[in-house]
Amino acid sequence: MRGATVKSLILGGAFALSMAAVPVMAQAIRKPDLSVSSNDGRFTGYSAALPLDLSSDAESTTFVAKVAGSIEQPTYDFNLNMTAKADQGPSPRALALGASLNKREAGVRSSLSRLFGFGDLPKSNYVSVSVDMNATRSMILPASVPIARANVRSALTLDGRQIASIGLGGGTMGDEGVDFSLIRPFDIPAEFSVSVRAEDERVQDGRFMVKLVKTNW
Repeated sequence: MRGATVKSLILGGAFALSMAAVPVMAQAIRKPDLSVSSNDGRFTGYSAALPLDLSSDAESTTFVAKVAGSIEQPTYDFNLNMTAKADQGPSPRALALGASLNKREAGVRSSLSRLFGFGDLPKSNYVSVSVDMNATRSMILPASVPIARANVRSALTLDGRQIASIGLGGGTMGDEGVDFSLIRPFDIPAEFSVSVRAEDERVQDGRFMVKLVKTNW
């Protein structure tokens, strides 16, 4: 047990030193977050995170490195978020990348979004497209097939108000599906959405939902 504790402290120190070696252009957003947990006075786990600001004149960028878990099974996690700066309205594009690793599994994830403005008010009238992907692979069974999933979603915004959205999703384990939402059409105080899920080319779940929206009470 003592050897495992020393090994964990060495790994934690190496982790902190590697993060400190980031170029001087990176500035810590705040002090590193460090916490420990215990049970009946016995040390059971820890969590350490270091957030960094890598922003430039054109983009707002943050990077967060984290290690957490028990001494025997720590999980290392890395997250990079990049958002283009905009004078008015939402960001025209954003990118997020992440990865995690422990003894059981390794995972990667990504998210990409982009706005396409049109008309006389491109900052208020636009179509947004986002793509989310993630995959995990077992470290215990290296020959196993990775579990992956991807989702593509698009939304229409007119005059600063979201009108409709549609999403498609699927992965290696099935569960393909499509979602469509019509949000407050013609000033009706309700949202209408249709969701269809399929597996093995058979529809498993189909729903039509109406959600009342609070307007002026």
